[in-house]
Amino acid sequence: MKYTAQTIKYNIKNLLYIFPLVILPAFFLSLTLAREDILSVTQKVQEGSFSTIEFWELFQALTLFNFASWETIVAGVLGVASLVVCVSLLMAFTDKHMRFGKRTFNGLFTKLNDNLLSTFGFTLLMFVFYEVWTLLFTAVLQLCLLLPQTVVYVVAPLVIVAMHVVLTYAISLIYLWLPCMQITGFRTFEALRYGFLLCEPIQGNIIWVQALSMLVAEAAIIAATLLLPSVWVASVVVATLLYAFLILQFCVRMQIVYFDRGQIERADLKKYYE
Repeated sequence: MKYTAQTIKYNIKNLLYIFPLVILPAFFLSLTLAREDILSVTQKVQEGSFSTIEFWELFQALTLFNFASWETIVAGVLGVASLVVCVSLLMAFTDKHMRFGKRTFNGLFTKLNDNLLSTFGFTLLMFVFYEVWTLLFTAVLQLCLLLPQTVVYVVAPLVIVAMHVVLTYAISLIYLWLPCMQITGFRTFEALRYGFLLCEPIQGNIIWVQALSMLVAEAAIIAATLLLPSVWVASVVVATLLYAFLILQFCVRMQIVYFDRGQIERADLKKYYE
């Protein structure tokens, strides 16, 4: 949990600098939430009407891409595109701050050219991971819902936790790939191998922390959707803040883990750099 604590501390201390870098993709992604499907699935679960939950509405409630309308599809595309650019800037900012202690935006857009291609590949792979996982997760849950009601209440939570662990395990295999490509200058597969070797000793910690972060965020999104079903603006604001939190936690923790495992001294921790 030390990396999570360090990440939260870093995010709070540098919030005014890094929050603006992630607000745009967080906003677009919040617009893709299938609120009607989330409400429908949640209501049926509360009623115990598991057999009436349809595959498509369950998938829509879980996926990052809402295919309900052209507006939500456009929002999803803009969310991914802006995420690539904003994560590139965020990685450049945190790298510069942690390596040199310089908390400025000078030269940030110059570094964007160097980070853009690697960030695009990494982001695209992460989305593929998530969407394939969502499809499998939906199928497994659908099978669970065919069981007797009393059994579902026991098995479903276990399946939910187990499937999140499966996803975060897959992510842990490439967790440090992005900083290894951007900071070391290694080629693609060299960076992948080096990142895996760095992350392997703490892989279990990464898996459980990421899974817990996802479960908490998903619970918060469901709660916001239920409590604010008719207040669309408030629901979007809450979802935007949650997505921004997840992006910051994931990216900043990635940098902190890389600097720690790579035994690179962090200049941002030295007071005389302020």
